[in-house]
Order: sequence, then structure tokens, then C-alpha cells
Amino acid sequence: MTTQTFEVIRRAILTGELAPGTLHSVVGIAAQLGVSRTPVREALLQLATHGVVSFERSRGVRILQMTTRDIEEIYSIRFLLEVPSVYRAATMMNDDQIASVSEALEKMGKAVEIGDERLFQEEDVKFHQLILEGAGNERVTQSVATTRAQMSARGLSTTRTRTLTDIWRVHERILERIQARDNQGAAQAMHDHLLETTRLLLTQSTGDPLTGAGFEPPVLPVVSPQNSSNP
Repeated sequence: MTTQTFEVIRRAILTGELAPGTLHSVVGIAAQLGVSRTPVREALLQLATHGVVSFERSRGVRILQMTTRDIEEIYSIRFLLEVPSVYRAATMMNDDQIASVSEALEKMGKAVEIGDERLFQEEDVKFHQLILEGAGNERVTQSVATTRAQMSARGLSTTRTRTLTDIWRVHERILERIQARDNQGAAQAMHDHLLETTRLLLTQSTGDPLTGAGFEPPVLPVVSPQNSSNP
């Protein structure tokens, strides 16, 4: 019941039925959505861990506004963790692991064909998770999973400004570099993917293309050993 209630409340927030900045009681939300109080409280606690709502002592629950800072921070974490992870995974992953990533991409392609955005997003998450697992750091994998949950809870998506096919092709480039055991190329492909996504989300959030274009990732370019020099 809590899972269903979580989705009901999340959708109400995304559609504006529960508007950003407004203050509510658990009883009020339960009555408004036609569900019981216990799963509402549990669902709100989950949403609070994702930064979507906050509990205010003796006042109730406030629906938080998504800010450009939120987007920048969420994607900065992904830059810091996923770019070096795919660099490492490109040479560490065995053939079976790469085959699993390829299967996730294939399912993303099938989702494109039938126009199933939910399935596409599920396989997108799996695609990235398999790469992180291939890099061999469980804590990094868990950290990104938490970040992706925050993204989902906040409804962050670029499908309003680019097609599923466009997104699929970006993932195809990442896989191609992994299959080629090209760690530098894989890291660059992941970097480009995250940068494009962040800039689109910032533009969507602000309505200002200059804000999106002005974002720069918090990571240095990956330097290959043969091009590095000692100080």
C-alpha cells in the first residue's frame, strides 16, 4: 500500500495538485487523495529522504520547490561518480557483464519502438547500474542508486525536449566504447551524456537556454597516461 501511495503523492506533486511551497497535514493529504493516513505518512517519509518534501515541527509537511541548485547538485554527484566508473569498467568488465549492458540497451530500443517510456527509464537505470557494478565499487553503485531515486521522485526527465531515440543513441555510444575496451572514449561518452542531460534539465527548469549552456561539470577531463606529465 505504501508503494502505491508513494506513487499517488509523487504524481500529485509532479502535476501540481500538491503545489511547491504549500504546507499540508498528513490528515489533509490523506483526505485529498482518498487514502488512509498511515501509508501517507510512510510515503512522505520516503519523499523527505529524496528532498521532495520536508516535515516542519508542529506545522505539517511542506512541498519543496525544485531549484537549479538541486539539479546541479544531483548531476554533479553523477559526474563525480559515473565518469571515472565507466573509465574503470571499460577494461574491468568481463564479456558476460558487457553482454548484460548490451541486453539492457536492446530492451531500451524495444521500448523506443513501442513508445513505452516507463520501460525505457527502467532499462536506462539498469544500463547505468550494470556499468557501475562492472567498475567494482559497491558503495559508488549504491550512492548513484540513491541519486537516481531522487531524480525519479522529482520527475527529472528530458523527454520533453529530446526523443527516446536520441537518448538511446547516446547510450549506444557509451556501450560501443566499452565493447572496444576504450576507457578514455567510454569516459568521454558518459561525460557528454551527463553534460547534455544537465544542460537540458537546467534549460527546462529556468526557461533560459543560457543558464543550461553555462553549466560546467565539476570534473576535470580524463587524461590518458601517455598524455600526462609529471609536475
